[in-house]
Amino acid sequence: MSDSEPPRRKILSLKSGVAAPGGPPPLERIARPAGAKRVVVIAPEPSPPPAPPPAVGDFKCKPCGTRFDPPAALADDESVRCPSCNARLGLAGDFRADPPRVEKLRARYLKK
Repeated sequence: MSDSEPPRRKILSLKSGVAAPGGPPPLERIARPAGAKRVVVIAPEPSPPPAPPPAVGDFKCKPCGTRFDPPAALADDESVRCPSCNARLGLAGDFRADPPRVEKLRARYLKK
């Protein structure tokens, strides 16, 4: 080490039972009581990856192009939003009409 370099700090190792030179003494292991039982926790098996979602999409969002089905749980006067870009696409009643009122929607109806 030259005179221009600053002094280095001592390297401590917590894994070794030998103390670093000039450092604190090594940590001592705590002895386990004789009657104590060891508990082994077994991790559960990882679940298989989920199946790909079924092909859905009677409608296509005009702003982003995502295919989707409007939620059936919405009331007729509630807004339907795109699951991808969250754009307001129209009222649920307009999606359920037969045929759908596409002139009032920001979505395209995909004919099957």
